[in-house]
Amino acid sequence: MNASSIGAASQRKGQCGRILGRLIDARGDWVPLPDILACAAQYNARIFELRRLGFSIENRTEDIDGVRHSWFRLVNSPVLEPPRSEDPKPVAHSTDWYTRTTGKPRPRTADFPLFSQESAQ
Repeated sequence: MNASSIGAASQRKGQCGRILGRLIDARGDWVPLPDILACAAQYNARIFELRRLGFSIENRTEDIDGVRHSWFRLVNSPVLEPPRSEDPKPVAHSTDWYTRTTGKPRPRTADFPLFSQESAQ
């Protein structure tokens, strides 16, 4: 991934965030397409990304005097689980530093092919 694609990815996240912000601020009301376009020229791609993330976004169109008008609204958002703690639980009674700090038994070197007895033969 080069610098320009990294910048493009972060810009897309920003555009998704701005669109999502507009939809959230509307509190379930319809947001007209010009408001969405103010956030991102490729709004369909950003809405597609938000939908893939689990956001339920509806759209509707209506012809008014021969001109098609579009609106979007946020129906619901994904339920976010609280982050799981990956902190190891230290085992104070062990004499092995690995077991004390990780809370797991130290992997045996015989479990790795490089150090197994079979590879030594």
